[in-house]
Amino acid sequence: MIHHTICSECLDLDPNNYQYSIGEVDADLVAVCTCPFGHKTVSRLMHNLFDVLFSSGVNAFLKGCYSESVMSFAASLERAYEMFTKVTLHVQGLEYDQIDLFWKEVASQSERQYGSFCTQYVKIIGEAWSTNKKMIEFRNKVIHKGYISTREEILIYGEFITETLYKILKPIHQNYLSEAQKFYLHQRVPIHPKANRLIKENNARRMDSSIVSLLNWDIIDMPKTTFEEAINTMRNVKTIN
Repeated sequence: MIHHTICSECLDLDPNNYQYSIGEVDADLVAVCTCPFGHKTVSRLMHNLFDVLFSSGVNAFLKGCYSESVMSFAASLERAYEMFTKVTLHVQGLEYDQIDLFWKEVASQSERQYGSFCTQYVKIIGEAWSTNKKMIEFRNKVIHKGYISTREEILIYGEFITETLYKILKPIHQNYLSEAQKFYLHQRVPIHPKANRLIKENNARRMDSSIVSLLNWDIIDMPKTTFEEAINTMRNVKTIN
């Protein structure tokens, strides 16, 4: 995923000289970015993984990479399952170190992760989780059978993902936002040594960067959005960049 951030070194040299540093975000949401003048910046995205993956899916859709967008959307949903499970386990009294040991046992098996999420959802929300079997079948056909999806199919799947993410994230945002912030900080702790190493290796500056949350996760009341609205927001952001 390509990432843009402002080069602070260029701004120090000339406050009117806005230059973008560009790099690639890795799995830890860290990017080594370079501006046109060669200045290096190690940028850490200050977002949850589900948010970044959703943005990646919308970006792929806008580029016409429809099947690739399915992969990002599916991964975003799985990471939302993970956050809901871990945050609510913490609410119920478990420390994150204990939760990490539990998750280690299910990390390589998506079915067990999903089962853990469903259990926590019924405990916390008071109703059984249900999903759209047709959408799951579509996802599996794209990811596991190489099915090439169409734009119209992704419009349907993207709306399903957007609504499902809202259903998962809204209760956390409303009732357990401080616990979700603790989860975020806990997840980022192992990244600090890597970022410091990259800063030294590249003689770079550090930058904590943000992207627009297409899911409105960073807005106080987290208003509900649609897939079409997310597409329009991303299109406007890309125009600005």
